[in-house]
Amino acid sequence: MKYLFLILCSLFISKSYTQSETEIFLFEIEQNNSIIEIKNGKNISNNQGYDNQPSFFDDDKILYASTRNGQTDIAQYHIDYGSKIFINFTQGGEYTPLKIPNKNSVSAVRLDTDGKQRLYSYNLGNGESTELIKDLVVAYYTWYDENTVVSAVIEVEELNLYVTDISNGNSERYATNVGRSFHKIPDSNLISFIYKESEKQWQIRSLNPMTGRTRLIANTIEGVEDICWLNGNTILSGKDGMLYKLTLKRDNNWKKVADLTKYGITNITRMALNSDATKLLIAGEIDGSDITEKDSESNTANTSTTTQPNTVQLTEQKAGDIVQNHIEPFNNKNLDDFVDAFTYNVEVNRFPNEPMYAGINTLKQNYKNFFSNYKKANVKVLNRMVLDDIVIDEELVTIDNMTIRQATIYKVDNEKIGSMTFIRNKDAASNPEIIVNKQLEKYNERDIKGFVETYADDIKLYKLPDSMTLEGQSALKTEYGLFFQQTPDLNAEIVNRIVLGNKVIDKEKVTINGQIYYAIAIYEVNDGLISSVTFVQ
Repeated sequence: MKYLFLILCSLFISKSYTQSETEIFLFEIEQNNSIIEIKNGKNISNNQGYDNQPSFFDDDKILYASTRNGQTDIAQYHIDYGSKIFINFTQGGEYTPLKIPNKNSVSAVRLDTDGKQRLYSYNLGNGESTELIKDLVVAYYTWYDENTVVSAVIEVEELNLYVTDISNGNSERYATNVGRSFHKIPDSNLISFIYKESEKQWQIRSLNPMTGRTRLIANTIEGVEDICWLNGNTILSGKDGMLYKLTLKRDNNWKKVADLTKYGITNITRMALNSDATKLLIAGEIDGSDITEKDSESNTANTSTTTQPNTVQLTEQKAGDIVQNHIEPFNNKNLDDFVDAFTYNVEVNRFPNEPMYAGINTLKQNYKNFFSNYKKANVKVLNRMVLDDIVIDEELVTIDNMTIRQATIYKVDNEKIGSMTFIRNKDAASNPEIIVNKQLEKYNERDIKGFVETYADDIKLYKLPDSMTLEGQSALKTEYGLFFQQTPDLNAEIVNRIVLGNKVIDKEKVTINGQIYYAIAIYEVNDGLISSVTFVQ
């Protein structure tokens, strides 16, 4: 059920850490005026599984989150000796390890076995851990000084920026809807953070933790929220396998510094520099870690024309009944029956693949808080479409005196709901059905020119959740042009539709060379053109 506005979100990290294999790379970095050289890259994690969120403990030791025996703990890498040890042995999983200023201790966000997410310190002398912040669910953070933490805290449907004084437990909120990247700006008393209030353009802003004052610094690369500071004037960021820099008051836009694909890096995520900016850490997805098999039909059919048989064989009625099991308990505030409708490892996300939290214990605590905070809560299913083990509901939710329309993607097993993905109701400048209907018309006419013209220049096609299968009008024209030529009986018809803001969700019946296929396509429309399509398979 899509409660984007109402769920007390928790654990943005847990699901994302299992999506693809990431590795930690160490580079040397040299600066000569405006020229930046990245060289001598080395994979220092070289570990099957998740390795991410690197930071420098000092100039010779590196901290990062690393998977061992199915659990994520804090790894420490010694640069001089090329050796790795683990510095904690808790039952929970640790993420975002950072040195605590002026102490022989490390902090980390820990997902405990009871499903709760907390910020802890770890004493390197005796290994003991201590909870640092009570009452706030910290997702990402950095240290301003040894007593001050700047963090992104999970609240309702977004991450909000807080400054916490560890010595007295006082916390103040200074911004809403922020990202995961926090860094102390060199030669200043400021912290940088990513401000995501506008979905079209994210911003890098500064915060003075002592006063709460924020200021705009620059815009991010489109869709990128991870940065680090080379010095007080130059910012580094990455997109795909490319590293970019932006020098304030000099560069009008981001400029490419290095192509890191030769190291096998396909997607740069986190970055960190040592104290004198001579060593650079990069966490990145690598070749083979997130490969999606593609063929001509899976890319070019207007729906999932090559859907493979699902491992869970469900009738539409059965799948719908499984989802329906949680609605009456929600309306009646019956917490135990509501929670019983979900699997133990349930995952909750925002569309397309932004983790919110995971685990039955966290879900139960979130809804316990929600039921106690609101006197009236009711959901009504307006429309439902089903494909194998996927159910998408259009819902009308009433919370006290507020009513919102929303949609949710559910994935079910034979008995319970395994995941929920919430689709944001974003305002549309125009009716998105107009261009989607025109696209369908040109598709059925096999008019490749007219079909391509309904899409934005930088159109992206995905398989749910976010595995890109095609990008750009040129690739679209090549793939679909050949497909249209090879499919004389091609025809698609809409059997069900949900329109939510700028998104059109269609269940489609497609005829291809005498065969009938069903699938669901989620179209996103911006500026009168289709900017992305996500196929549910």
